[in-house]
Amino acid sequence: MADKSLLTPLPASTIRLIGSSQVITSVYSVVKELLENCFDAHAIAVDVKLENYGLDKIEIKDNGDGIKTDDIQFVGQRHYTSKISSHDDLQQLQTYGFRGEALASLCSVSEVSITTKTVQDEISIQYKLTGEGKIKDSLPSHLGQGTTICAVNLFKNLPVRKQYHNTNKKKKVELKKIEDLLRVYSIVKPNVRITLRHNKELVFQKNAQPDTRAAILNVFGHQTVNLLVFCEKSDTETEIKLEMYLPKPGCDITLTSRASSDRSIISVNNRPVLIPDLDKVVRQYYSNCNGCDTTRYPVYYLLITVPTDRQDVNLDPNKTHIYLQDVVSKLLM
Repeated sequence: MADKSLLTPLPASTIRLIGSSQVITSVYSVVKELLENCFDAHAIAVDVKLENYGLDKIEIKDNGDGIKTDDIQFVGQRHYTSKISSHDDLQQLQTYGFRGEALASLCSVSEVSITTKTVQDEISIQYKLTGEGKIKDSLPSHLGQGTTICAVNLFKNLPVRKQYHNTNKKKKVELKKIEDLLRVYSIVKPNVRITLRHNKELVFQKNAQPDTRAAILNVFGHQTVNLLVFCEKSDTETEIKLEMYLPKPGCDITLTSRASSDRSIISVNNRPVLIPDLDKVVRQYYSNCNGCDTTRYPVYYLLITVPTDRQDVNLDPNKTHIYLQDVVSKLLM
């Protein structure tokens, strides 16, 4: 008699929770995913509110397009997205999001409500979602056009992860990461007003600015921005363009560099990314110009514009690592 198979299919709820816990790894990951949804909805004002460092409550409100009534039933369902319809669309990707995983994953690990109104709607409606991302209740709301997403009791069914994030040290580190994220997007998206509040206290605020330099001035201050120089390079063959705000040679390193990389910013097609090889080139340039060692991180903003078919943003879950052709490094040198 053959041995009974040890392989059994996982329950749908277990599959959902395992997948969700890889997408929603921290308060920071929630804020990042929802913030990018705001930008994809063409919002020009975004308010982020946290209670108990986001573990008790995360609320992100925007004044963007809102969610159509016909679409609201699908927003909490995994792999429903308006951003792409096939893998080929990744070659022409114009949005931050594209996987259709964030809201579905958030529903699995917290209690989620969505309040939304489009320009065609007479009033806004608040929808409460189940752990499976389905609508369980709805009621009218007083909020204006846009979308407000609220997540309560994050990691309610992941006790080990909740405990890990619930130490004072970890909570403060997480809040700093979120503030840094909003600071970066404040420069990448100059025309958007962004605020961050924690336990009703204002932590960060940046008003809408007319251009990139004005946004850098607003975020970094006069002393630093006056020591940055703008330059640009391009490659006609590959259609890659670099716009750079770099420290002037011989400038005050106490104003133009830091012990951490929180103000070394790279974006590709307005997506903040981490490209260690490019950062290394800029740090070496800064070190050579100022006679300091490469352990210092210069304050800079490197904006890269490339044809969408020359980038790959699908390398990791949080979409901050990206593959580019090495012509970018050559342009910097």
